[in-house]
Amino acid sequence: MEQTTTELRQAEELLGAMFTVPKELRHIAEQTFGQLFVPTELVHEDEHEADLVLRPAGVGQVHVHAERERDWYPFRVTRVDAVTS
Repeated sequence: MEQTTTELRQAEELLGAMFTVPKELRHIAEQTFGQLFVPTELVHEDEHEADLVLRPAGVGQVHVHAERERDWYPFRVTRVDAVTS
């Protein structure tokens, strides 16, 4: 339970992060989780929303939802839905 709480706390540090392409979010996640590489999967993207899955080693999956007001603005992480093993 304590490990899950720590993982969720790390994932919540992504809230408010801004990025224009998934690679930028991956770099932010690498710094947040202290890892050299965090696999990142773009599940859905449209003009105003993006859903991604981050897979940091030893943490499980981190589901991230990001939004932007206009299609030329950067995305901002608005929700970290789950951390699952």
